Amino acid sequence: MDVTGWLLARARPCAFVVTAVGGTGARVAVERELRERGWRQAAAPGEADLLVVCGPEDAELADAVERVWEQMPGPRARVRVAGGDGAAPLLDSARGHLLDVDRQRRQAAERDARARERAQRSDGDGHGNAGHGRDESPGDGGAQGGGDGKSEGGGDDHGDADGGHGQGDGHGNGGGDGAGQDDGHGHGSGDGDSDDGHGHGHDHGGMSMPGGIPMADRGPDRDGLRLDRLHVHLGPALADWPAGLRLRLTLQGDVVQEAEAEIVGGTAVASAFWDVPGPAADLDSAQRFLAVAGWSAAAEAGRRWRDALLAEPGPGEPTRRGVLRWLRRVRRSRVLRWSTDGLGRIGGSAPDPLRGDVTDRWARLLDGVEAAVGAPGVSDAAGRDRPASDSRAQAAEAALDLLPSLVTGRELAAVRLTVASLDPDAEALRAHVPGRSHG
Repeated sequence: MDVTGWLLARARPCAFVVTAVGGTGARVAVERELRERGWRQAAAPGEADLLVVCGPEDAELADAVERVWEQMPGPRARVRVAGGDGAAPLLDSARGHLLDVDRQRRQAAERDARARERAQRSDGDGHGNAGHGRDESPGDGGAQGGGDGKSEGGGDDHGDADGGHGQGDGHGNGGGDGAGQDDGHGHGSGDGDSDDGHGHGHDHGGMSMPGGIPMADRGPDRDGLRLDRLHVHLGPALADWPAGLRLRLTLQGDVVQEAEAEIVGGTAVASAFWDVPGPAADLDSAQRFLAVAGWSAAAEAGRRWRDALLAEPGPGEPTRRGVLRWLRRVRRSRVLRWSTDGLGRIGGSAPDPLRGDVTDRWARLLDGVEAAVGAPGVSDAAGRDRPASDSRAQAAEAALDLLPSLVTGRELAAVRLTVASLDPDAEALRAHVPGRSHG
């Protein structure tokens, strides 16, 4: 074994997890497998070597997934986990592709050759548009899985601009993470797409910088000055991001000037994974919020207790005590409360789960968990015997309607925290109301 193979065999895989609408059950299973194996979860594609797509095949999400794949350095592999069953063998298969040194070298050579061809074409036409085109030459695609999903050890690399990720400071400040186009100030788009998908259509008449990076146009800001504006997308392929959500933003610096929210894909969802609200659902939303806020240790513990509630027909005393300790720990964080007070305030006739500011919403999630597990013998499984409710669908629809006004005028870090506190359930929405654009 050469040095490369020796290092690969001893490195822990780092997975970037993308969730399609209808993939919540698969995501929960994948997160549990990653934790039990000791594998890490990446906050951005650039730090990952394994791309895990959770949920069914979705043509609308495919482009965003490809853009994430483009930004992952080699060695790399990817896998699709269609449902909660079968996650373990699919992850094993993807791990095998990562350890195949000859395969990885061959794919790296193919990517380099295609990159040189694109550079030559760009130099030849003099327009610098190589970053816009999509290379359709086939890569070494890897093995395709059966009904539960697929595993791919490679594929073509399109060589678009690298994305970035901003993470919270300490465990209180959320970052505006994204992957894709960058405006020169570190603000990336969620799926690497510009407003029209190619960076054209702005005041610069379709001109672009070398490498296909779109130039910003200009527009008046809130002080009446004409400053650069960049059109970017957040989602739908972001870590700890609501499944299928895409925010179309117009930015000046890191301040949102315009916003529009929409759900991408999921037209065939038959039912929502969290069909009845319960402590596991609230814990899932809370742990993803904490991950966005930068408190990764508390988020990891929240996933562990979520899985315990789902696995046990009724939480035993050790689980109940552990969940209550976790709740006390999160509530005591003054930094978390300070960093979210006053953000994304909602009043009026909004559904009860959405009212208040970001602090009110995450505190309400914790209250719901405590009310369900605080007394012995109360379980999430018992809650599923109650009649199904449309409350999550109604809250999701209201959240999508309110999001544009909540994030306009806010910085990207505040946008991420606001979205995480709302956590619209696209599966519940698709199972009741067909998707539409909100803006």
